[in-house]
Amino acid sequence: MKRLVSFVVLALLLSELVAQVRPARRRDVQRFYESTTYVVEDRDPFSQFNQHLQSAMEKHWHLTPWEVITFSEFERMRTDPDKSFMIFADIKQRNLEEVYEFINFVMGDRKRDFESMPDLGSVPLAYRDVNKAGYYYKMGAFVKFMQTYAIGQANTPRLRLSRFFNVKDEALKTMELWLLEEELAANINTLEKIRRFYPYPVRIVTREEIAEAIDNDRGDVALLHKIGPEDTMPNDGKKCWKFIIAAKDGRILYSAAHDIDRQNPDALLAEDLEKMAE
Repeated sequence: MKRLVSFVVLALLLSELVAQVRPARRRDVQRFYESTTYVVEDRDPFSQFNQHLQSAMEKHWHLTPWEVITFSEFERMRTDPDKSFMIFADIKQRNLEEVYEFINFVMGDRKRDFESMPDLGSVPLAYRDVNKAGYYYKMGAFVKFMQTYAIGQANTPRLRLSRFFNVKDEALKTMELWLLEEELAANINTLEKIRRFYPYPVRIVTREEIAEAIDNDRGDVALLHKIGPEDTMPNDGKKCWKFIIAAKDGRILYSAAHDIDRQNPDALLAEDLEKMAE
């Protein structure tokens, strides 16, 4: 029972939506560091989202004091520009048909308008109807991303949105890339096949191993965060978004997207491995 809002955020769809994004300004970030961050509970009583996000906050959040509040409390508090919020929401992008799930990481704003809330580094999670177990195990990495991005904004005069799209960071080659077999295209779903396209260290692992690497702040591990429709709708023509992120701090090391068709499934592609290896 998340709220469906038209709200534009960082890290996803930037090439198409950059003109609409309301990024936090320097003064917003300064207020963030003086704020308490309020984690808004999902209103679905059967959701495990609250448990996973709160556990990740306890393990990995160090920037501000934080508290858990209800959605009703958020509705009362969100016009306070001195408060920061993390809220789970369904997001409908204006120029795309699909609805996505996000953690919106924002500052309060006096206008009663979600789009006016300064974005501190929101996180795209998945297409709305996919199995949520597909990202719960990575919640620690999402919390780390939000923290790392907020620090980055505080330390730069102006952090360009383009830095989060079509990223290729050479640091990836110094890490071991951990992948789930189910998220790989058929022509790269074994280590033997992968080596034809990517000569750097790779492991095919389990979700539990990735979660452990995140919790242990492994500086030598990078992981895939894939966002695709999976089995929730016909795939052809839909977008598959791919982010390789560092287990240690959630930093984006590679990002790309492709339109899904018969030759390009809802998965990491050999083309992605070739780009990472260049």
